[in-house]
Amino acid sequence: MLKIRSFKKRSVCIEKGGQKTMGYKKIICGLDEAGRGALAGPIVIAGVVLPSGFRFQRVFPNGVVRDSKELFKQQREALFQIIKKYALQIIIEVISPKEITKRGINWANTEGFRRIINKIEAHQYLVDGRWKLPDLGEKSSRTKCVIKGDKKIPAVLAAGIVAKVKRDEIMQKLHLEYPQYHWNTNTGHGTKAHLEAIKKYGICRYHRKEFVRTALKEEPKRR
Repeated sequence: MLKIRSFKKRSVCIEKGGQKTMGYKKIICGLDEAGRGALAGPIVIAGVVLPSGFRFQRVFPNGVVRDSKELFKQQREALFQIIKKYALQIIIEVISPKEITKRGINWANTEGFRRIINKIEAHQYLVDGRWKLPDLGEKSSRTKCVIKGDKKIPAVLAAGIVAKVKRDEIMQKLHLEYPQYHWNTNTGHGTKAHLEAIKKYGICRYHRKEFVRTALKEEPKRR
């Protein structure tokens, strides 16, 4: 079972199965994130290693398989259970709002990817999006960024689903602490209700200050 502890520390790493990858001719690690654009809460980055030749359609023929952002919660949860069952390795990094505010979202994104790549041994690392990833050493030549990788590569799609599910769990818990922001439904993103709550109650320690400032400044333009 994967469990999320507090993200108040520098990062959180959850690992499943490291030894299971032994014996495979080509190990591919897919990486993706969730929560990059949110106004509150952490960014969660996941790395997933699936068996060689894995296809969701074979093990989940009647399920809906697509990018995590395009799925309903129940669909994501069903896929998450499949991923947990078949994944050879899962690692999650959680980077706090405080770090995001202090060092920037691009740093948080690339730092999360870097940590996971340095912790997983694989023949190839496929990262969703377009990034410049520093400090990878000899793994740089085995790391490739793929635009819309979550739509093309099963391991990347799996990483996006894991990251989204685990981040939603975190935001559900934070909602219990600050229910006025409705994070149980908006997961910290800049919905109208969230912005109205910020204007009424101000921000809390889990908000990303620069993100909130920008969102409030741009809000009149959306009307």
